[in-house]
Amino acid sequence: MKQLLCLSCLLLFSLLSNGQTTQTDTVYSGTVKDKFVITIRKPAGFSNSKKYHHVYMTDGSIGIGDYVLGRDNSWAASIPSNCVIIAISHIGDWNDKRPRDFIPSDISQNVEADFGKADKFYGFMKNELIPTIENKMPNKRSRAFIGHSFGGLFCLYTLFKEDKLFDRHFAISPSIWANYYELDKIEEKFSTTNKSLKANVTLYVGGLEFLNKVLYSTRSFYTTLIKRKYTGLAVKKDEIGNANHFSIRKPAIDRIFESLKD
Repeated sequence: MKQLLCLSCLLLFSLLSNGQTTQTDTVYSGTVKDKFVITIRKPAGFSNSKKYHHVYMTDGSIGIGDYVLGRDNSWAASIPSNCVIIAISHIGDWNDKRPRDFIPSDISQNVEADFGKADKFYGFMKNELIPTIENKMPNKRSRAFIGHSFGGLFCLYTLFKEDKLFDRHFAISPSIWANYYELDKIEEKFSTTNKSLKANVTLYVGGLEFLNKVLYSTRSFYTTLIKRKYTGLAVKKDEIGNANHFSIRKPAIDRIFESLKD
């Protein structure tokens, strides 16, 4: 990976006061055929002799990325000392690239140039990013994934792939409605041949998200998983009172990191 030295140094020095460090690299994915910025945030006192939760997250340059990476001291998450953050950011127009990488089309096959290629992004994570990260930091305790909105949709999409990449799944306001509820179709097909789903999933949704279909579709998806009675599945839904699609990010992230303090 080619390191972006200027950006890395700026981030490093901005975090020296709390002892945490960040390293930012740009990587090219042969699977997606595009570049991504990868930011790794290590806790103070990081040591290769200790084991850490590797917490992967989407949208590293916007939204939850700003909060988790603490780009503004007035809006910065408290990261447990047992967590390493691996944030993935798009380069260029993320409005076009998020639907390309996070929305699935496994059933409908309605793939376009910049839409519905979540399977490619999954391949990037499985075959390129995760092996590279764990080659550099083999002291992994577990893998977790955090995604918001389309990123939350992708988080849930990974549940139904053959390889279980993550031990914990945190989907914040997932856009389950996207692509005509494609995720529901994927889950339904999965259920016809699988009675087991070994996963730990937490869904976060805001009580004010009834106008954007998120509240309804999240409740429906949660109910479906419960009714399936998959063996090995631990699933929880956390509805956060007066939160909307954006104000939910802070309380959800705070609750996620509180749950990882062990």
